[in-house]
Amino acid sequence: MNEVKVLITDDEIKKRVHELALAIKTEFGENIYCVVILTGAIVFFVDLLRALTELGACVKYSLVKVSSYKRKESAGTINLELGMEEKIDGKRILLVEDIVDTGVTLDFLKKYLLGKNAEEIKICALLDKKARRKKHIKIDYIGFKVPDKFVVGYGIDYDQQYRDLSYIGVID
Repeated sequence: MNEVKVLITDDEIKKRVHELALAIKTEFGENIYCVVILTGAIVFFVDLLRALTELGACVKYSLVKVSSYKRKESAGTINLELGMEEKIDGKRILLVEDIVDTGVTLDFLKKYLLGKNAEEIKICALLDKKARRKKHIKIDYIGFKVPDKFVVGYGIDYDQQYRDLSYIGVID
């Protein structure tokens, strides 16, 4: 296993998730419909869901699974492995992602959801790694901006390892 250096502590994450929940609830109101990108975003989403619920929101969600990474590098193509069964015609959607890197996956999903007649799509990402961006994507709610390093923890993996870390770390 590689050595992992702490980049963002678990306390910083908890505080920021609460701030994001407050901003989302303020904009979306009581009823929020989320589309969560598996697998990395699930830890972030569960904490965000709890924070939104504590603020009195009613949250419904669907899960999608897409893949574009092989080990540390993007494969350049998007595979939709698990799609949505829920009808989203006319719904405002909060698309929840763990990290925005190249923007290719979010660009693909945003077009996919708009093709299913979503009224509006807002994006919430725990991490923004803008240095690697290939597609212009507007992120409406950003947890943290991170440098162009390979990050792990809090659901984000490297070869299915490190997801269980309670913090965000950098692999040397």
